[in-house]
Amino acid sequence: MEDLASLKDPEQLKDLKIDPEILQGVICALFYPQYDRGPGCAWEQLFLAAPVNDYVNYPNHPFHTRFGPVFYRGRLDGSARVLVVGQDPATDEILAARIFVGQAGQLAQNFLTKLGLTRSYLMFNTFLYGVQSASLSQDMVTSPALLAYRNKLLDRARATNKLEAIITFGKYGALSVQNWPGKGNLPVFELTHPTAPNGVATSWNSKLAAAHAAIAPDLGAPVDTSPYNTSVPPPATDIPRYDLPFGLPSWHGTGGHTCSARGAGNLFETQILWSAP
Repeated sequence: MEDLASLKDPEQLKDLKIDPEILQGVICALFYPQYDRGPGCAWEQLFLAAPVNDYVNYPNHPFHTRFGPVFYRGRLDGSARVLVVGQDPATDEILAARIFVGQAGQLAQNFLTKLGLTRSYLMFNTFLYGVQSASLSQDMVTSPALLAYRNKLLDRARATNKLEAIITFGKYGALSVQNWPGKGNLPVFELTHPTAPNGVATSWNSKLAAAHAAIAPDLGAPVDTSPYNTSVPPPATDIPRYDLPFGLPSWHGTGGHTCSARGAGNLFETQILWSAP
């Protein structure tokens, strides 16, 4: 380990005829795993190929394309065992450049934590941009360009990870997976969206035992298959710092609530208000 640590010196990296930036990235991942360093080259190229113009020019402009896109949260290094598919990013996700970090994400994190999943997951959304809720429809999920690109993301996730199961949150996350031929025979657990007005705990309870049977917990992680209390909202779990980029405030993704909102009136599309606790 001491020899590896000594390679932090750029001159020594050059002596080894290895690209300093690449090797320093490997070293940082080994020595400083406290935050997510972002996609590697292969994922980066796929992200750069996102159909941004198709979102911008979608009929009737239902997508909030002035901010975004937001692609993922979790492991892109091939260590994911569970694929999670949600709906669309909100303002907390835009600020973090990671999906599922606001209120809905913290509730979903609690479900994963109950299964003993603390690291080995990879999350994508149905859409790369936020959507006007009144505009959501199945036609948007199956729009050819958006569908084709989403399936490329999911295909790469399956090809580069030893997946054990898929968990979807919300109707549109479920529709995304239903329209993904590459899922094969992986077990799929379709859950009610975390911030749905009712039925969340009942839905999650109905899948908890089966999901536990299909998915091995992370090494040393506790498992809790006790049912959720259906008379109160599910509890939230803070988003792990290693899921988030360096420099994000320590309170972002914590506390079980959203810490940002869109501007009022004619500033709705062009302003995000970010509030510290």
